[in-house]
Amino acid sequence: FGKRTTTPQKASTRSFDQIQSKILSILTKNSIKSCKQQKFSQFKKFQSKNREINTKFSFKTMETVKLSVKLDEEKWEERLEPAIRFIKQGQVVAFPTETVYGLGANALDSSAVQKIFQAKGRPGDNPLIVHISSMEMLKDLVAEEAFPKGESIMNKLCQKFWPGAITFLFKKSSIVPENVTAGQPTVAVRMPSHPIAHNLIRLSNLPIAAPSANVSGRPSPTQASHVLQDLEGKIPCVIDGGSTDFGVESTVVDMNLNPPLILRPGGVTLEQLREIVPNIQVYEKSVHGSEMAEKPATPGLKYRHYSPMAHVVLFEVGDSDPSSSSLQQNIEKEIESLRKQNKRIGLIHIHSSVSLDSSWYKVEEDLEVNLKRDVLVLPLGNEDQPELVAQGIFGALRELDRQKVDVILVEGISERKEGMAVMNRVRKAASQVINSK
Repeated sequence: FGKRTTTPQKASTRSFDQIQSKILSILTKNSIKSCKQQKFSQFKKFQSKNREINTKFSFKTMETVKLSVKLDEEKWEERLEPAIRFIKQGQVVAFPTETVYGLGANALDSSAVQKIFQAKGRPGDNPLIVHISSMEMLKDLVAEEAFPKGESIMNKLCQKFWPGAITFLFKKSSIVPENVTAGQPTVAVRMPSHPIAHNLIRLSNLPIAAPSANVSGRPSPTQASHVLQDLEGKIPCVIDGGSTDFGVESTVVDMNLNPPLILRPGGVTLEQLREIVPNIQVYEKSVHGSEMAEKPATPGLKYRHYSPMAHVVLFEVGDSDPSSSSLQQNIEKEIESLRKQNKRIGLIHIHSSVSLDSSWYKVEEDLEVNLKRDVLVLPLGNEDQPELVAQGIFGALRELDRQKVDVILVEGISERKEGMAVMNRVRKAASQVINSK
């Protein structure tokens, strides 16, 4: 750093941003090359190093203002005024949605959008979702022929699920910056139902581009405290609206394809969508090809996401009854092996049929870190309530990271309903999968 300024302590905020952008650009290029040439275990080492630079070194150059806002707020303009001002000034703001917390900026300002990528350490070829507050706002973002009209299936979907936890791909208009769509001809758009998100967009009178408000690759944030863990000192403002409702990101659908595809499972389920689009399918690389993943039109396709610092082991159960499967046996076997290696273990416990050993310690969120226990169990709903598992899965991964475990074991669930979104996220976070079907 000293080569460019004789007094480093007087370096401007802009110079730090340039340094951060340059380093993250190099890291991103190296990560892509590493993924192609090395095994996943080696990529995890790189990912850890990337996070160490991005969080430990931290690049903290600003104060992060925290706004606490109630969901039944009446004076929205007054309470959100600082955040609205930041958005209009081309800054980024973290805010709650019904899915996860987002890190937003004016979607029509490419310089503002670039600050999202810089704060997160996000690869530039990973597109963003644009959030709107009305169909009128959508008109400016999409090509005239792409706007939902009349009795079209697209219009029926928008009327049914918007505002809500679903994103649709549209042919974009010329005013959408290239860095929002990663150079793709389509733009991903969602109309959130969360009152804070809705009013932030409405009162800013701007569409807001926003991925999840976390360091790229980390578990998505479902509380303001999760945002601050990753981004405090790197962004000017976070709005604290409590815990999010769904706990996983929005469903992403491409109706431009035949058959239509769910590119990312999320808050709106396959079962719900098939009520309107019976032939809709879920994207699978082995079935639909790898080109979509290599040049993604939406987040969640190309890069690994949602990974805690700990090594994640997923026990797949499929749609079988775990009481008659090898789930219990496989968990006990893995714990025995890890104990011999003196590993500290966390278990995300979901299935009532899995018996917990008396030596395993149940942990609750925000409990003091207990380094004396080698197996910590974090109960998370049950197999019959996938919506509860979805609400808590990212928080559970973050909590067990905070408890300083070396390995996190996750009991998989059926892919029915919200279970599909849960399993999509956990598979991306996992570095090892054990078949317990």
